[in-house]
Amino acid sequence: MATAMHAALHAQQIAEQVKAFRRGLPVDSTVDPVCLNCQRQQEPGKKLLRCSECKVARYCDQKCATADWNVGHREMCKDMREAILKLGAMQAIAEQFPWAKQEHDGTFDFSILLASKSLLGSGREFGWWTRTPCCADRSRYVWGFQLLEEDHLTDDMGWRLRREHLPWLDFAAGQATPPRVPPPLDHSWSKYYEWRGLPLDSPAALLLHWPLTVYRLLHLLGLASAYPQGRRHLTVHLLGVEREIDFVPVFGELALLFPNTDLDLVFFGPGVAKLLEKAHSNHSCLASRPFVYMYKAPKVSGSGTIRIELSRSGAFYDGANMSSLRKQRPDAIIALDAGLCAYPEWRSVIFASRALAIPFAVTDYNEVSLRGDVKLLFRKLPLMPTVYWPTVELTGPERERIIDMCGAEYPIELNPFMHPGPRPQIVHGGPNSFNAYTLVVTPGAGA
Repeated sequence: MATAMHAALHAQQIAEQVKAFRRGLPVDSTVDPVCLNCQRQQEPGKKLLRCSECKVARYCDQKCATADWNVGHREMCKDMREAILKLGAMQAIAEQFPWAKQEHDGTFDFSILLASKSLLGSGREFGWWTRTPCCADRSRYVWGFQLLEEDHLTDDMGWRLRREHLPWLDFAAGQATPPRVPPPLDHSWSKYYEWRGLPLDSPAALLLHWPLTVYRLLHLLGLASAYPQGRRHLTVHLLGVEREIDFVPVFGELALLFPNTDLDLVFFGPGVAKLLEKAHSNHSCLASRPFVYMYKAPKVSGSGTIRIELSRSGAFYDGANMSSLRKQRPDAIIALDAGLCAYPEWRSVIFASRALAIPFAVTDYNEVSLRGDVKLLFRKLPLMPTVYWPTVELTGPERERIIDMCGAEYPIELNPFMHPGPRPQIVHGGPNSFNAYTLVVTPGAGA
């Protein structure tokens, strides 16, 4: 499958920026912000006004600022003010890498870096870096299209990086030395790169943040262990999956991070459902197999295994199917860049995780969104289970666990394995990047 990622004009602009980048010339990747109230873009030579309290929200003029204050910013201003305090810490994560160049507005953009390495585009020729078209026709793009083939790409064809920059999993080929157990206790990109034998000038973190964030969430839920005394099995449900199925083999990294563990990772989400529709008549393709990916780590790395399964239960997780969850309870539920308030389907998942004490953790792009999740969902939702869950019968203990949500603590943390950022954004709501912040919805017993 191959499709143009950019419209002609945008593609030409990127090509010109890549030429300048390769010559060592400065390239401006910032974006002009828009008014938070009327969505009008900042005009050349004229800066938008900043909110005098949070210094984050931007407006055309005082009229727009007053209008937005009255309809919502009043409630969010404090959260934005606290979120901007994390800017320096987020920038420090990115600054571990010599290829992370900070823009004049304090953000980091890697599009031109990737384009200069022929890693920015849509199609098989971009390996695991393939992504949905930016401003070209998206109708033909299918998340996970490479799983409609019969074989996975090899490490070198998937990563498409210089050999010394590649986080090899095919150690049998003798391309790299497998890391020794245990994984580093200090969660940071620099320590992880050292453990994996990668130089910091490798851009692999721009994809590795996906499996490393899964590891971080399971660590916060108390399920990560330096080396379990006995062989164990974990079943983890990964919800809301979309673009994650474009680079499934990258999640093989988790076998190295969970020594002496057999990890089953089950993907649920809109991307999975659409891919399985395409794979329905192709019984020999990867997507049609019981497990779309399997990998075992070397003995020196702890002999961990991972199997990845594509759920055939539909586009959304059926959190209301309590009888099924009671019988086949996963060890954890996680979601990446979830947007809990943005989609009503999350409500039943939240209820189920709390009622059945299933450990559940998520990430989001920015802290303000997660603070909104806590205020709107976890403080008010528990009082209305019969409204959102009218057909579900709960036991007494299950009902009590839901009610207890109101008084629970929900710490929000910066993810040390986030996608380096903050990234440029048109609408400013605080520092923002992929998998930037973590939130534990339902803690694990060992957390």
